[in-house]
Amino acid sequence: MKMNRICAILNLTEDETALKPLTRIRPIASLPFASRYRLIDFNLSSISHAEIQSVGMFIAGSGRSIYDHIRSGSVWNLESGLTGGIFTYSQQMLKAVQERNGDALDFYMNHKEFIYRSQAEYVVIMGSKIVANIDIKAVMQHHLAKDGDVTVLYKSVPRAFLENRPHEKVLQIDRDEYLLHLVDAKDASSELDRFAMSMNMYFMRADKMLELIQRAELEGLNLDADKLIEHYLPEYQVNTYEYTGYLANIDSIPAYFNANMEMLEKNKFSALFHGSQNVITKVKNGAPTYYAKEAHVKNAQFATGCVIEGTVEDSLIHRKVNIAKDAEVRKSIIMQGAKIGEGSVLEYCILDKNVTIGPGVTLKGTKDNLVVIEKNKTITV
Repeated sequence: MKMNRICAILNLTEDETALKPLTRIRPIASLPFASRYRLIDFNLSSISHAEIQSVGMFIAGSGRSIYDHIRSGSVWNLESGLTGGIFTYSQQMLKAVQERNGDALDFYMNHKEFIYRSQAEYVVIMGSKIVANIDIKAVMQHHLAKDGDVTVLYKSVPRAFLENRPHEKVLQIDRDEYLLHLVDAKDASSELDRFAMSMNMYFMRADKMLELIQRAELEGLNLDADKLIEHYLPEYQVNTYEYTGYLANIDSIPAYFNANMEMLEKNKFSALFHGSQNVITKVKNGAPTYYAKEAHVKNAQFATGCVIEGTVEDSLIHRKVNIAKDAEVRKSIIMQGAKIGEGSVLEYCILDKNVTIGPGVTLKGTKDNLVVIEKNKTITV
C-alpha cells in the first residue's frame, strides 16, 4: 500500500460518565483490558497492520495516560517522520467550551492541520469504546469497489445487546448495501431480532472529510469528528461494511466487566486475538508470575510479576499483583500493583491500579452490582 495513502483520526472523546471511577483520571482508550492490553491497542494494531503512517488523536481531557502508553509509537511502527507519526491533541472538551464562549480561534484547526500534514488520500475515523480487530485494508477495498462518499462499519447484534443502549445508532440498509437511514436503537423496528449497530467507524476520502468540516464551519457547528460525520450522513451516499469478528462495546462498568470476563472463554479470546491480525501492545518485560504450593488457580488470566499464594478463580490479574495466603479472588478484575491481604475474600470486584486490601477484608458484589475500588485506595475494614 502506498505510504501515507490513509491517515487515521482517533476520536477519544466519548462519554465516560458510566465508567467512573475507572475513568476519573484516564480516558476510555487507556482502560486496561485482558490482563496486559489497553483499549487503544486494538485501534493502533488495526492501523499498524494497514501500514498507516499518520495518526491524529483527539482527546477530551488530559492525555497523560495515553502518552505514557504509546510513547513514540514505535511498537506500532508509528515513529515520527516527515509527514507521519502520532499527533496528539488533548483538552478537546475545554476547547469546545472556549469556542462557545468566543475564546477559541478555530475549533477544527487541528483536524484540518493534521489532514493536510498527513498528505493522505483517505482517512479512517475511529472511537475507542468499541473493542474489535478491524482489517482496514479490507474496508478500503470495499469502499473503492462501491460508489458511496462514506463507508460506515457495522456489526449485526441481537436485540438484547441494545436493551440498555437506547442511543446507539442502528443502520437500515438496502439490498445493495447502501445506508437508507441511521436511527437510535430505541426507535428501531420492534419486529426484528437482530440489528445492524453502527461501530462509529468511518472511511472516506480525506478531501470529503475536509468538505464536511468546511460545511460545519459555515453553519457554526462544533462537533467531534464522529458526530460531525453522523450529522451529515443523510445528505450523502453511504456504503456499509459488515464486521463479523468479535466485538465489545465498553460504555459502562458492567460492559467493561463482562467484556473482560469473556476473555476467559477460549472461543471469544481466540476470535479477538488469534485472527489474521495480531494485537500489538507495549512490551513490559518482567519476571514470570510465581505460584506458591498452596495456591489454587482455576480459569484465570495472569500477567507477569505476580505472587499468588491464595485462591484465584474466574478472574483476570494484571501485572505485579500480590495475593496473600488464604485470600480468595473470584469473578474479579485486579489491576496492576494491587495487594490482597491474607484471608481476604473478593467476589465480583474491580480493583484499579495500586489498590491495597487489608487482611481479612471481605468485598462481595454481584454481577448486577459490582464493587469498584478506584486507584491507590486502601481498604482495611
